[in-house]
Amino acid sequence: MDESAKFLSQLEELKKAYESGGKEECRKILERNHEAWRSISLDVAVIGNSGVGKSSFINAIRGLTEDDDKAAPVGDKKSEDDIPRHSHPRNPLLKFWDLPGIGTDLFPRETYLSNINVDRFDFFLLITAGRFTENDTWLGKELHKRNKKYFFVRTKVGLDISDSKKTQDEDAVVRDIRDDTKQELTANGCPDAPVFLVDSYKVNKFDFDQLEQSFTAAVPTAKRSALVMSLNATGKKMIKRKAEELRSRITKVAGVSAAVALIPVPIFGVDLLVDFAVLVEETKLYHKELGLDEKSLRRYAKSTSVNYKILEQCESNYHSAVGKECTEAVVKKIVKRVAARRVAVEVVEQVANYIPIVGDLISAPLAYSGTYYTLNAILDELESVALKVVEVAAAESANAT
Repeated sequence: MDESAKFLSQLEELKKAYESGGKEECRKILERNHEAWRSISLDVAVIGNSGVGKSSFINAIRGLTEDDDKAAPVGDKKSEDDIPRHSHPRNPLLKFWDLPGIGTDLFPRETYLSNINVDRFDFFLLITAGRFTENDTWLGKELHKRNKKYFFVRTKVGLDISDSKKTQDEDAVVRDIRDDTKQELTANGCPDAPVFLVDSYKVNKFDFDQLEQSFTAAVPTAKRSALVMSLNATGKKMIKRKAEELRSRITKVAGVSAAVALIPVPIFGVDLLVDFAVLVEETKLYHKELGLDEKSLRRYAKSTSVNYKILEQCESNYHSAVGKECTEAVVKKIVKRVAARRVAVEVVEQVANYIPIVGDLISAPLAYSGTYYTLNAILDELESVALKVVEVAAAESANAT
């Protein structure tokens, strides 16, 4: 569905809601829109032999470190008949299952797929810390036959670099590992299999960001939004993907704003009408989703071993209008800036045709446009700040090594 069709579809939904239940029904749409992704389940299989770093990886992709309360225990031996599953702290329905590799007593190759109940999983991550075995590539080919999405993941890259005689040239070590891994997979019949090099203790290096981005693109479309909103914004690609997802909601948010505010209050001297309550709540959401609130910044600093004060200072330096305190006063400054650009007449007219409002008919489309353009401006700015924070964290990590 292109943007124009999506725009009209969302406005049609609001129109029907208003006709059936007025502004209260429209407000319910926004509430459901905020939390819809939390009601979608995703089950991810993380498969690999003992010692390859599955627990550390599961913690890293959930934005946790080993000493966090909900962290998967690292280094503990697990019983094969008790498969651990770990929910994401932001979404309990996103679960990562710590599955043993192929060839153990309870999980021989002959019955492996049935033993793990292969069809329960939405996605598969095949993990190793060294060479991919023939069993690993057999599983990849079997998943491919069943049209199951999977990636090969090579962990502990940082340890490989520190152990290498080529420590003076990190890029060369990574290149050698990548080439060797590709050769292994090709030799075992998986020449085009996607493979990612990661280090669970250095999530801002190597392929971790690319893995998350490719992961979200590969899950079923109906579940993609839930995955994007669940994962933490720890790399540039994920930040951009998060911003894209948040931006896709703005049409509906602005429509609700127009529908519930029968007579919006204009800002003095500005020809733009907005719903301040909606703007403030959405701005808070953007802060959290893009990792700019205090809790997220502290977690990111911890996971990247970067001083929190450095990230906090970076976040403060690059906020030109949207500060940590998402107040009405802050939002007013942005509205005035947006109003200087004027509102597109065609948008106002289009909304007027789709949102039936009691009272001043022009106030609804103006409220829509004011909220729409202001939220886009806020999101653009916060996306830029989040990208800068990640850039600074990467530079600090590089300087520390």
